[in-house]
Amino acid sequence: MAPAEEEGYTLRLSEPERMRYRMMAAIAREEEAEAWERAGIVPGARVADVGCGPGAVLAEIGEAVGDEGTVVGVEPGQAAREAAREELDSQGLQNVEVRNGTGEATGLEPGVWDCVMMRHVLTHTGAAADRIVAHLATLLAPGGHLYLVDTDLDASRVSPPDPDVYGQLERYAQFHRVLGNDARMGSRLGTMLRAVGLEVVENEGTFQRIPASFLAMGGPLLSAQEAMLDAGILRPEEVEPWHAERLRFGALPDAELWMAGFRAIGQKPASI
Repeated sequence: MAPAEEEGYTLRLSEPERMRYRMMAAIAREEEAEAWERAGIVPGARVADVGCGPGAVLAEIGEAVGDEGTVVGVEPGQAAREAAREELDSQGLQNVEVRNGTGEATGLEPGVWDCVMMRHVLTHTGAAADRIVAHLATLLAPGGHLYLVDTDLDASRVSPPDPDVYGQLERYAQFHRVLGNDARMGSRLGTMLRAVGLEVVENEGTFQRIPASFLAMGGPLLSAQEAMLDAGILRPEEVEPWHAERLRFGALPDAELWMAGFRAIGQKPASI
């Protein structure tokens, strides 16, 4: 997901966040390997990652399509684009390009992409979400796939139950609603794909287990902190106690965060 203001995103980029993105990207590629292949992310494919952020998933896609493939990441945030380019260069991925653009105006050539991916972005885009999906659908080649991943912030759970951490997660969901975002975006993905004329070939929801150490690192609760302060959802005197609560929870033996994850893949009809 992209930490940029231009699309209405609320997250900020930091070095711990870049590390977290890398770990989550590796998990995504491993757990979604078959789905990636079904969606056309295979050697030689043309793939776009819109809202690519600091490029962690983009790098995984670059490896998956190989030197014969073409990969473009689209990202409105300059800092994130620069981080993505550093990430790609550090791995020697010269077949991957990073461009400036938004979900509604990617600047990508229409009708030529085997797969267009957008991960954990639509929750942050408010009323623009449907327009974004409509634009992304125009980029697909006949038979190409639009691959959407998002969440339901109201469904987050922690184990063992912890009122302090639950309170933070609930406040984060409230923050998105104040911004006009859909905190339950994940369950809408299939409907959005059908609305733009794509055949939904996969539509599922699962809970993903995330080690509590990821939460202790910060994650969205830390990345959105400045924006939550600006919006009045978080008070300055709560910042340190919140940080201490996350560290305490992350240090508990076998503590876990469970996030509801939704994946929907839509296919453009092939030419007759």
